[in-house]
Amino acid sequence: MSTRALLALCILLAIGGWVAVGLFTYYNPPDALNRWIALALLWPTLLASCLPLVYSVHLRRGGKGTVAAPLARQSAFAATYLTLCLWLRMISALNWANMLLMLLLFVATEALLSARQT
Repeated sequence: MSTRALLALCILLAIGGWVAVGLFTYYNPPDALNRWIALALLWPTLLASCLPLVYSVHLRRGGKGTVAAPLARQSAFAATYLTLCLWLRMISALNWANMLLMLLLFVATEALLSARQT
Protein backbone atom coordinates (compact mmCIF):
# COMPACT_ATOMS: atom_id res chain seq x y z
CA MET A 1 0.00 0.00 0.00
CA SER A 2 1.38 3.38 -0.92
CA THR A 3 1.97 6.14 1.58
CA ARG A 4 -0.66 8.35 0.01
CA ALA A 5 -3.31 5.63 0.21
CA LEU A 6 -2.42 4.86 3.83
CA LEU A 7 -2.66 8.52 4.82
CA ALA A 8 -6.00 8.86 3.02
CA LEU A 9 -7.25 5.78 4.85
CA CYS A 10 -6.10 7.26 8.18
CA ILE A 11 -7.94 10.50 7.46
CA LEU A 12 -11.13 8.62 6.58
CA LEU A 13 -10.83 6.47 9.71
CA ALA A 14 -10.25 9.56 11.82
CA ILE A 15 -13.34 11.27 10.43
CA GLY A 16 -15.42 8.15 10.97
CA GLY A 17 -14.03 7.73 14.46
CA TRP A 18 -14.78 11.30 15.49
CA VAL A 19 -18.33 10.94 14.16
CA ALA A 20 -18.74 7.69 16.13
CA VAL A 21 -17.34 9.21 19.33
CA GLY A 22 -19.52 12.28 18.94
CA LEU A 23 -22.68 10.33 18.29
CA PHE A 24 -21.96 7.88 21.10
CA THR A 25 -21.35 10.59 23.67
CA TYR A 26 -24.38 12.56 22.48
CA TYR A 27 -26.90 9.71 22.65
CA ASN A 28 -25.67 7.87 25.77
CA PRO A 29 -25.63 9.06 29.39
CA PRO A 30 -22.22 9.46 31.04
CA ASP A 31 -22.34 6.45 33.35
CA ALA A 32 -19.31 4.26 34.09
CA LEU A 33 -19.68 1.71 31.30
CA ASN A 34 -20.33 4.35 28.65
CA ARG A 35 -17.21 6.26 29.72
CA TRP A 36 -15.09 3.15 29.21
CA ILE A 37 -16.67 2.56 25.81
CA ALA A 38 -16.03 6.19 24.83
CA LEU A 39 -12.38 5.86 25.85
CA ALA A 40 -12.11 2.61 23.87
CA LEU A 41 -13.53 4.42 20.82
CA LEU A 42 -11.29 7.42 21.39
CA TRP A 43 -7.93 5.62 21.29
CA PRO A 44 -8.09 4.34 17.67
CA THR A 45 -9.65 7.63 16.62
CA LEU A 46 -6.72 9.55 18.09
CA LEU A 47 -4.29 7.06 16.56
CA ALA A 48 -5.74 7.63 13.09
CA SER A 49 -5.82 11.39 13.70
CA CYS A 50 -2.21 11.60 14.89
CA LEU A 51 -0.59 9.54 12.14
CA PRO A 52 -0.91 12.16 9.35
CA LEU A 53 0.31 14.86 11.76
CA VAL A 54 3.33 12.82 12.82
CA TYR A 55 4.03 12.01 9.16
CA SER A 56 4.01 15.70 8.20
CA VAL A 57 6.32 16.58 11.11
CA HIS A 58 8.76 13.89 9.98
CA LEU A 59 8.67 15.21 6.41
CA ARG A 60 9.38 18.73 7.63
CA ARG A 61 12.34 17.48 9.67
CA GLY A 62 13.84 15.79 6.61
CA GLY A 63 12.68 12.23 7.17
CA LYS A 64 11.92 9.64 4.55
CA GLY A 65 8.62 9.81 2.71
CA THR A 66 7.37 6.47 3.99
CA VAL A 67 5.04 5.51 6.79
CA ALA A 68 7.19 3.26 8.93
CA ALA A 69 7.04 1.62 12.33
CA PRO A 70 8.47 4.65 14.21
CA LEU A 71 5.67 6.86 12.87
CA ALA A 72 3.02 4.38 13.96
CA ARG A 73 4.71 3.98 17.35
CA GLN A 74 4.85 7.73 17.92
CA SER A 75 1.20 8.06 16.91
CA ALA A 76 0.29 5.27 19.33
CA PHE A 77 2.23 7.01 22.11
CA ALA A 78 0.43 10.29 21.41
CA ALA A 79 -2.97 8.58 21.34
CA THR A 80 -2.23 6.71 24.56
CA TYR A 81 -1.03 9.89 26.27
CA LEU A 82 -4.12 11.86 25.28
CA THR A 83 -6.46 9.01 26.23
CA LEU A 84 -4.80 8.65 29.63
CA CYS A 85 -5.05 12.40 30.19
CA LEU A 86 -8.75 12.31 29.37
CA TRP A 87 -9.33 9.34 31.66
CA LEU A 88 -7.51 11.07 34.52
CA ARG A 89 -9.58 14.19 33.86
CA MET A 90 -12.78 12.12 34.02
CA ILE A 91 -11.91 10.88 37.49
CA SER A 92 -10.62 14.33 38.55
CA ALA A 93 -7.06 13.12 39.05
CA LEU A 94 -5.34 15.07 36.28
CA ASN A 95 -2.95 17.80 37.38
CA TRP A 96 0.18 19.35 35.94
CA ALA A 97 2.49 16.97 37.78
CA ASN A 98 0.72 13.89 36.40
CA MET A 99 0.63 15.36 32.93
CA LEU A 100 4.32 16.25 32.86
CA LEU A 101 5.38 12.97 34.44
CA MET A 102 3.46 10.95 31.84
CA LEU A 103 4.85 13.14 29.06
CA LEU A 104 8.41 12.61 30.29
CA LEU A 105 7.76 8.88 30.53
CA PHE A 106 6.51 8.67 26.94
CA VAL A 107 9.35 10.86 25.62
CA ALA A 108 11.95 8.77 27.45
CA THR A 109 10.40 5.55 26.14
CA GLU A 110 10.45 6.90 22.58
CA ALA A 111 14.05 8.09 22.95
CA LEU A 112 15.17 4.69 24.24
CA LEU A 113 13.33 2.82 21.50
CA SER A 114 14.72 5.16 18.81
CA ALA A 115 18.26 4.75 20.14
CA ARG A 116 17.87 0.97 20.13
CA GLN A 117 16.59 1.00 16.56
CA THR A 118 19.54 2.93 15.09
